[in-house]
This record gives sequence, C-alpha cells and structure tokens, in this order.
Amino acid sequence: MDNNTSSLFAEIRTLGAAMDAFDRAASRALDINRSDLHALNALEHGPLSHGDLAQHLGLSSGSVTTLVDRLEQAGYVVRQPDPDDRRRSEVALTPVTYQAFARVYRPCGQAVEQGLDGLSESAKSAAASALNLASTAILGAAAELEG
Repeated sequence: MDNNTSSLFAEIRTLGAAMDAFDRAASRALDINRSDLHALNALEHGPLSHGDLAQHLGLSSGSVTTLVDRLEQAGYVVRQPDPDDRRRSEVALTPVTYQAFARVYRPCGQAVEQGLDGLSESAKSAAASALNLASTAILGAAAELEG
C-alpha cells in the first residue's frame, strides 16, 4: 500500500468508527438496541419477510421473531400480509419510525452536508467514487472472511 492509499484507508476506518458511534447514539435516542436499529435500517428500503430480514441481519428465524416482536411493541414496525403469498407476512416500518428517523438522522445529514460544503462538485464526485470503490472492496473482503 502506498502512503496515499494507506492514509485513505485510515480515514475510511475513522469514518467507520464515526458511523459506529452515531449508530450507538441513534440506538439510545430511539431506545432500542443495535440489532433493532440495523433491522429498521434494512426495512427503510421496503417491507421484508421474516426470512429475508433474518438473512439480511445474519440472525436465526427465532431471533428475528423476537426482534420483530420488540419493534412491534415499540410501535416501529407492523406485520402485514405478503401481497404475493397470503401464507406469509412481511415486516414494514410505521409512520412513527419515519418521524423518529427524521429526528435522529436529519441533523446528521445536515451536519455532513455543511461539513462538505466547501468542496467543489468535482471533489465531492471523486470522494463519492472513492467511497463506493472502498465499500465494494470492504464487502468483498467481508465475504472472503465468511468463506
């Protein structure tokens, strides 16, 4: 690794640690644990079946059932019929969750935007490309570790 790549990787690790710290703070603000937060984040892209949610989170089906029970009791998710298969149900976010996410995530997004405001559009584009390439490489390395 050359010095620039090494420095960039160090900054990516610092970014990862900052995101981890934000996740801890977000979990506390929402009064849920980190696994529950990861589940809510996964559901932001649309409803998932229990099985798909379990696979996404790397949890057993029993653990996901308990997790969904907690989130449903807290008002963050609902179980709803799967429109494609009446025998299955899906887990979906509630309006309460979107309101809570706006309260928690919007200030972070605004702070990041303000922090990056001084960069030119080409610098922002280069940074986004570098982060995308790094994310792809990190996910590939994770897959290799999991074998």
